[in-house]
Amino acid sequence: MTHSVRSLVDTLADSVEWLSVRTADAVPGPEWVSCAQVVAEQQAGGDPTLGWRSRVAADYARDYGIDPPVQVAAMFTLMWYVQVPALVAGVLGAAVGVTPEVSPDTLAFRVHPTAHYPVEVALLSDRVVPVQTAAMQLQQHAKAFLDSYRPGVKISSLQRFGAVDDEVRSALRLPDSAPYADEAAAAFGVSLEQKLRTSCCYFYVLPKVNACTTCPRFRRMVYTNTI
Repeated sequence: MTHSVRSLVDTLADSVEWLSVRTADAVPGPEWVSCAQVVAEQQAGGDPTLGWRSRVAADYARDYGIDPPVQVAAMFTLMWYVQVPALVAGVLGAAVGVTPEVSPDTLAFRVHPTAHYPVEVALLSDRVVPVQTAAMQLQQHAKAFLDSYRPGVKISSLQRFGAVDDEVRSALRLPDSAPYADEAAAAFGVSLEQKLRTSCCYFYVLPKVNACTTCPRFRRMVYTNTI
């Protein structure tokens, strides 16, 4: 079966009910985030996600009555950014074995105005690629973003790149029908047998919040008997 980017939009929308996906020739508007622009600004020494992180931190401060540790908003923003190419490549790689391109210059997204996670994605290229090619593009895209991401707090390489693997694993599990999931997992270098996340969102540091059931801290509990 031959796939077009437009046909892949429908498959992606069917698998991710909270995400709106469109094709576009350019970034749709000023309220949209251009992945290419984010990466370019970061690599030039800028901090284009500062406003995004600040809005996340302000909401957590209001909701929990504290100044949240910097790493909470920093990690959520990181995860939400890498989620965009991971969802596109992971869901479609598992469902049909091919995906749109996921390089920085082929993606843009818009975040929810109050929840702050991406809710709309624009696919800016009409090229369809095998999942193996998409996996290489995702790796290069993520590395370019993560190597230049400086949110004002130290985030280890395990946290940064582990978040990419976590988002890919989550995406591979989303389609109801995923005949290419094993092939896609191999291309992305992840195991679908892994249940706990590699990275941590740090949400548990907020008042009266428990660690999520897939938190990597549960892995340490096996050895320390604590959480």
